[in-house]
Amino acid sequence: MWLHVFYEIKTTEIKQFTYRTPLATVDEGGELFLEFSRQPPVYIKKLTLLNLVGRDVKGNIISYEPMDYVNRFLLSHHLDSNKQESEQYSKGLVHFFSYLIELQRIWDEKYDMTDFDERIDSPRPTWNNFPLRKSEKITYLYRAALKNSVLNETNSKLRLARTTATAYMNAVVKFYSFYLRNGYHFNNPPFEHEVFEIQYQASGNSMNAYMSRSVYTTDLRLSFGKSRRNDGGVLPSSRKDLKPLSNREWEAVEEILTTTRRVMKNIDGEMKTATLSLEYCLFFLVSRYTGLRREEVASLHKGQIVKPCVSKKGMRLGVGGNYGSLTKTKNGNNKSRLTIIPTRIMLLLYEYTRSERYEKRLEKFKKFCKEKIRANDLSFFNGEDGVDSDKEYLFISQTGKPLFTKLAEANVRWNEIRYTVRQNTNLEMEGTIHNLRSSFAVSLFRSLLRKTTPDIALALVSECLGHDDEATTLLYLKIAQDEPSGDEIYEDVLDYLGVFDDLENAISEPYLQGDLNAQQ
Repeated sequence: MWLHVFYEIKTTEIKQFTYRTPLATVDEGGELFLEFSRQPPVYIKKLTLLNLVGRDVKGNIISYEPMDYVNRFLLSHHLDSNKQESEQYSKGLVHFFSYLIELQRIWDEKYDMTDFDERIDSPRPTWNNFPLRKSEKITYLYRAALKNSVLNETNSKLRLARTTATAYMNAVVKFYSFYLRNGYHFNNPPFEHEVFEIQYQASGNSMNAYMSRSVYTTDLRLSFGKSRRNDGGVLPSSRKDLKPLSNREWEAVEEILTTTRRVMKNIDGEMKTATLSLEYCLFFLVSRYTGLRREEVASLHKGQIVKPCVSKKGMRLGVGGNYGSLTKTKNGNNKSRLTIIPTRIMLLLYEYTRSERYEKRLEKFKKFCKEKIRANDLSFFNGEDGVDSDKEYLFISQTGKPLFTKLAEANVRWNEIRYTVRQNTNLEMEGTIHNLRSSFAVSLFRSLLRKTTPDIALALVSECLGHDDEATTLLYLKIAQDEPSGDEIYEDVLDYLGVFDDLENAISEPYLQGDLNAQQ
């Protein structure tokens, strides 16, 4: 039977919903009815569930079974840990269980029910049954396969990045730790582990002075030595996201964003030239000239846009909680900060907010929110980055959705720009949207280093980027210092120093009252 069924992993996505704990009770008449717990609901941005799909030799689906043992772990990650996303775990477990399916296929080809002898042959690999020997366990076999894919794979399409392999292995460890923590009985442990109880000071909302947490340590995690492929270079090989666009690359991109607005895209399987929407042209210009992250640009609203003084080349731009937009920080807090923006970019945004095109999109957004409220779909408005129906978001899609609710589309548009640049210039442009932030940082450093010390420049750039620590900012500084000439970023369009009228005050008083008033 095994030889005639071919299995694969398929995923199901559930986006933006609020989970309330169900309670089944019995009424006075003995009938069951459902109500919900009074505990606060949990908002989940996206949940990617796994399914095991079986096909016959003709490719027809003959079975479709939700992988409850995986999905239970993913849902627990949201509900027990109050996390809004679990996509990285889902990706890792899709990879792991696909590997397991391949091992099962190989085993099925080698054995049948008459050939297999459990006394001398290894059992058929499964997720929850383990041989005694470590080297035969699926968990350790998977770790070896990941390491081989990183270090020895010659096919570039199959080779994994170190960070990806580490994330996949971490997902597997978390998955099995979940079952160990909940008392699941394995015939043999999935990996060697120890449990440590760590005590820490409780928050002010807790009745207890200290709280404890169980931490599982294991020998299963992946570790790689430092790569030597980048010896002599400025950047660690794993931090390609810190590499700024070259002068020629940015000139080619800016030509698309400000002049042609034409990109090549896949339409019905054929590459054709199409118009890049004005919203995305502005989106990428803001990314490049403010250093804001993709999520931060997408959450900007009309209240942050002002008519600039054209006699100045630049101005400050406030983002974060104090300004009604979102910032991305490690601890999840919506930390406020000031960055800078060229006057010409602010003027483009100001004129856009006064256009008929923007007004139409804003009207569609308001209508879209009313429909959600009418349908009692309140998950759209929940969560730390939920939609505010009273806010006039700057970047809204043609259907009325704020772009920060569909960030994957920004990646698609950027890939179209990148492909167009390659076709037009023969440049092997590889930068992602995040590399625009890197371009801003290095360009700003190069400007500041002309007239001030590295210490002051570091403080100013860190402030604009919103880095909690200066480790990453120091890498930008190193790039600017080590590569001050040659193929530089196109930086003469704006003299950034004009924005920092007094360098000392800009450091000690980053939130100047005049800037605050300008933003309100």
